Formats: sequence, structure tokens, C-alpha cells
Amino acid sequence: MRPIIFIVALLVMSRDFSARSGREGRPAPRPATLQETAARPELPRVYLETRMMATTGRTVVVGPHDDLQAALDAARPGDEIVLQAGATYTGPFILPVKRGQTRTPAAGPVITIRSSALASLPAGRRVGPSDTAAMARLVTARNETHVIGTAPGTAGWRLAGLEITALPNVTVVNRLLRLGDGAVTQNTAASVPQNIIVDRSYVHASATLDIRRCIDLQSGSSAVIDSYLAGCHSTNGDAQALAGYNGPGPYAIINNYLEGSGENILFGGSNISVPNQVPSDIEIRRNYFFKPLTWKQGHPSYAGTPWIVKNLFELKMGRRILFEGNVLENSWINGQVGFAILLKTTGPERLPTTDVTVRNNIVRGAAGGANVAGVDGPMNRIAIENNLFLDIGSNFWGADNGRLFQAANVSDLTISHNAGFAPNMLLSLDRPNQRLTFTNNLVGHGAYGVKAGGMAIGVATLEGTSPGFVFEGNIIVASGHSGTYPPGN
Repeated sequence: MRPIIFIVALLVMSRDFSARSGREGRPAPRPATLQETAARPELPRVYLETRMMATTGRTVVVGPHDDLQAALDAARPGDEIVLQAGATYTGPFILPVKRGQTRTPAAGPVITIRSSALASLPAGRRVGPSDTAAMARLVTARNETHVIGTAPGTAGWRLAGLEITALPNVTVVNRLLRLGDGAVTQNTAASVPQNIIVDRSYVHASATLDIRRCIDLQSGSSAVIDSYLAGCHSTNGDAQALAGYNGPGPYAIINNYLEGSGENILFGGSNISVPNQVPSDIEIRRNYFFKPLTWKQGHPSYAGTPWIVKNLFELKMGRRILFEGNVLENSWINGQVGFAILLKTTGPERLPTTDVTVRNNIVRGAAGGANVAGVDGPMNRIAIENNLFLDIGSNFWGADNGRLFQAANVSDLTISHNAGFAPNMLLSLDRPNQRLTFTNNLVGHGAYGVKAGGMAIGVATLEGTSPGFVFEGNIIVASGHSGTYPPGN
């Protein structure tokens, strides 16, 4: 049955069914005067150029017994530092400030740190553990010590074809790759590192290392592309493959494998040191978000360490974000209720999360689908469109959730052309929502359909939580509920 469901879902996601309303004996939709169509989110204003530029300066070869930090200190924009594939370099290392450094990608020469065998790792192909023979290995040998960090205000670096990890004796690390700083010392725009690209690199922890994040993304104009981030897990708090809150963006996170126990990617959620700085213009495309079942207690493959598991993608603060063409797999009830996608406004500054587009993604195996919530402030202009949700809310992931979508305190929320089934609710609502548009979706009704606490299913919940809503053109698989929903479905 699954191939048939998949094909039907694609058909529903690709066409507008509301035009059929009123035909074939179906009632017409409500008059347009009663409806308020949601405003569209703004897409990123900046898309980073991530192609590798030709070397314009010197080529400096650094052997495994040479002083890599000295080479970094002596390098000039346009140089490339070539590390021996298969060799190990023990850090920590710092990317220093340079005269003539370029703060914007493609605007001038950068310093490239690369493997001598980078040519065997083609651009545009995601690397993985099987590629380590072609990579130079950079490690930390001490607890609580990063492998590579940045000096305040440095700019213009590309890290390509590197394996970045900790030696087996290391048991706890805050982050392996520190691009910028979340501390109060990074409190001006000039102190934020800029123009850093991580390219075709394998950043990972061992099966037992407790680590808060693999890449700390507190920089601006930065990218992570064609890379593999794994083993990012902790028993002491949230852990992420990649997280940022004290950098302005723009960011490009494209074609990576991302493995994190708390959130695979997280933006926001901690104090920012640069006043009113919000991570902005973020492009997250063609990534594979994954949580191994060896982390799931009760599963036959469970490895025995109770890592704190929450969700796959979370925003607590951000604006102009495009989340497109990703695959998200495995999210269960543990530290949270297991939504695959969690979009919120929350945090000490209460700066709003606005203009988020989530489209053309596949979510496969989660306790819940997508949750949008203005917790500590407003959420504005959010679109969830053309996504496919498979295996949501089964007992395996956590039937206590079982909600396909959830929304509270959101303005201009569009949920359209999605397909998915969940056993509890298709849409859980809480007041107040303004200009909610729910159209042209293929969804299962579940036990409670569209529901809010203390309100009846269907129209009563929509009117009580989301006045001016548009709810039409949907195919809802249900039994005995047709009279509780607006006409035109």
C-alpha cells in the first residue's frame, strides 16, 4: 500500500483541489469576505556563493610533524595550506585575524586548509566515513577543548577534506569546531567571525563522547556543505550537529548528513551578545537529518547510553529561512514530545521568528509532524507546503503525541499541499492565531481532527482559535465528521 499512498500524496501535493468546490454536489466554500488569506513569508535575501575559488597565493605544505598553527599564523589571503591525507594533526588550532581578509564569500581571496587528496572528494558529493583515507585528520587530545576555533573578527577561511574529531581518551567536549563564540566577549559586529566555509569534511564524535555540538555556528556569512556530522550527543543537555544563536547569518547548510541527539539543527535559544542580532537569511537544503535507533531506549539495537533526544529541526529565533528538500528521519518521545519540526519564538530576548518557508521535505518516523508556537513572542509569516509525512505518531515513536500539525499564537500561517496521517489529531490549535490558511492537504482525521482544549472538533475550534481562517480544498480521510468542517473540503 505504501507506494500507492505515496503516488496519491504527490498528486495531491502538486495540484489545487479547491477549484472543484461546489461541483459534483459539493457545497461552495465560505464567502471570501469572511476569509483572510495569510501573507507569504519572505525568502532569504542573500544566498551564499560556496564554490571553491582558484588559489591566488602560495601553496604551503604542512607535514604531520610540522607546526600547523605557525602555518596558520603566517598564511595570507589567497594561500592554501595543504595537509597530508591520512596524517593526524593534534590541536587545538585557532584561525587568526589577517590583514586584507575578506568578510563576504566570493568577494576576494580566502585561506584554504585542505587535504592533499581533496581531488578524490569531488565537489557536490556528500562525504562520509568511508572517505577518511582521503582526509587529513585534526583532533583534540584534551577534555573540554575544541579542535579548531576562531579569533574574534577573523574572516576568509575554507576548510576542505578534513576529518575533525577527538582522540579516544577524551570523554567530554563542548564543541569540536568553534566558528565564533556564544560568550559575552563577542558583543560587536566587528568581533563576529565572517566568511567561513566547511566543505566535504567529516566532523564526528565517538560512540561514547559526550559533546554539546559538533559545529558551533556563531559566525556570519558561513556555510557547511557536502559534509558529514555524526555522533553529536549528550546526557547533560541539548546536543546538536550544528547550532547557532550569536551570529547574524547569512548561512548555507547544503547537502549534509546531520546527526544530533537534542536537535540535529538548532537556531536561537541562548543569550545573544550583539544587541538585536537575529540569525537571518538561512538556506537549509538537501540535508539528511537522522537519529540512530541505537539511541532509543527499548530498541533491540540500543547501545546503553541515555542521550537526551528532542527533535530533528528547531528554530527558537530566526528570520527569512528556507528549509527545502531535506529528509528527516526518527524522532521519538524522550526529552520532548518528539515533533520532527519545531518552530518557535522563545528565548531571553523574545525576538520574533518570522518568514520561515518549509517546503518539499520528507519526514519519516516521528511522534509528531510540525509544531509552530509563539511561546514568548509572536510568530509571523510561516509556510509549511508540499511536504510528505510518513509514519507519524505510531506506538513505536510515541502515540501520546500523534499530532500531524500543531499551532499556537501564530500570524499568517499557511499549511498547504501536504500529505500525512497521524492517529491523534491532524491539527491541534491554541488561541490566538491570525490568518490561518489550511488548504489542499491530503490528511487523516485521526481521533480528534482539528481540535483545541475545551472546544468541539472542526469549525468550533477553527472559529474559537483562528478567526478569519481559510480551510478548504482538503481531502480528509475520516468517518462521520463531514458535517463538523467547513464546506469545500
